[in-house]
Amino acid sequence: MKYVKYDQLPQEEKFLVEEAFQASEHSYSPKGHKIGAALLCKNGEIFVGATNTRSRVIGSTCAERMAVDQMFFGGNRQPVKIALVGLFKRRRWTESAICTPCGVCLEMFWETITQLEFDDLDFICASWNKERILRVKLTELFPRVEVIGR
Repeated sequence: MKYVKYDQLPQEEKFLVEEAFQASEHSYSPKGHKIGAALLCKNGEIFVGATNTRSRVIGSTCAERMAVDQMFFGGNRQPVKIALVGLFKRRRWTESAICTPCGVCLEMFWETITQLEFDDLDFICASWNKERILRVKLTELFPRVEVIGR
């Protein structure tokens, strides 16, 4: 886990973050939240997703899950890294806060890498103003996976 500045990212990762920002503009949220994800695969394909919030949580879709579903729908099975950005309309949320995957998404990512027999997945979580970037692996966000086993 490491915090870096946007200008320290390699060009490929900057592009991925920008794709996540573009995807976030397609979010549907009555509360005004904007969350976007861009998933890079080994062959260079990028799959994007945006949050889609409904009145019942069960009917909602997180940006990350939408991107992974797009990857599977597109026939790709080689995820390398995912960029995530988010802006929430909450009292204490600021544009320098960093959005990370929710518990449901963490579980989905763990299941995905387990099924695909990958060791880990890289995340690039950017604040809305791009002042703070968190580079982190799935196993660092969800550390109990080593205890659970495969």
